[in-house]
Amino acid sequence: MATSQLIAHHLFCNGEQPATLALRDQVQEEGPHKESLLDKLKSSFMVRLTRRHGSFLAEDEACLPAELNAYLADERSLTEVSQHFMQALAKQLEQQNLSLNAHFLFFTEKAFDHHHIFYLFVAHQSESLAISEQLEVCPSYVIDTGATMFGIKVDLAEWKGDRQYAYLSSVPPKGDAPLVELFDQLTGFHHGINKQESTTQLLEGIEQYVKQLPDQHANEVRDQVVEYCTEKEKSDEPVTIPGLSEVLNGIDCDQFIRQMATHNPKVEDEPVMIDRRALQRYVRFSGREKALAISFSSAQLNDRVIYDKESDTLTIKGLPKGLRDQLLRHLKGS
Repeated sequence: MATSQLIAHHLFCNGEQPATLALRDQVQEEGPHKESLLDKLKSSFMVRLTRRHGSFLAEDEACLPAELNAYLADERSLTEVSQHFMQALAKQLEQQNLSLNAHFLFFTEKAFDHHHIFYLFVAHQSESLAISEQLEVCPSYVIDTGATMFGIKVDLAEWKGDRQYAYLSSVPPKGDAPLVELFDQLTGFHHGINKQESTTQLLEGIEQYVKQLPDQHANEVRDQVVEYCTEKEKSDEPVTIPGLSEVLNGIDCDQFIRQMATHNPKVEDEPVMIDRRALQRYVRFSGREKALAISFSSAQLNDRVIYDKESDTLTIKGLPKGLRDQLLRHLKGS
């Protein structure tokens, strides 16, 4: 079972006057609300398509990695780490005349499997209305875990261990390039992984392998690959070829690993952080223009859906019932 710590601060800066900081002087007490909030924030963070992976660029110069090094050396508490970061951020916002009004939630999470994770979530509060115990309408505020939230996750154990994959994940501020640059500067985030390219190379290798299998088995292997990669992406973990080989039914694991290494020599040794959009394109083919939209499962290609590249046409055998009924009604009425 994981244990966690939480401390929250608030910062307001309008870009014209000195920033206003409201800093707690101790971590939150234990309670169910803390764990529930962490779960909601983590879930929102993990589903973001904009989530980036990388590493610290300048560990001794950027504020966050320097503070985390001190924290791991027991020279700083989480309270001190968070307060120092907030003060550095406020100073930079003032110097660059940037605006920000948000709560900053600093978490650490430890599990028995030696995972030690640091999270920083930057969240706004959204206002709504509620009925009080006196049956009066009054304002109500909730933490917005939607599109306005941003933050960073550091796998501290991986950072200080093997560093075999990206130990740093970040969701940047939306639609604010100067704030993105400042946040990356203070957190030390370096966008060092092209997830789309590495995922595409992985899937191309998979496709080369399954082409030698019977159609039914090939489709089963594709489904298993997608399921495995999806689960890894959701948990922010990398895909390894040996690990993938163990979940594919009815294949020779050693042969699979060798053939994947032949397609891409790096793929056997380098874990792959999955790009969800590249994975979705592997599962489905789709395209849209003003008057036409087409989407179908990749497993249907060369089965119910035939593509002729010479004439640039698709032939579909066995239309979905709803579409067929619409066509027949249209033809009957014309």
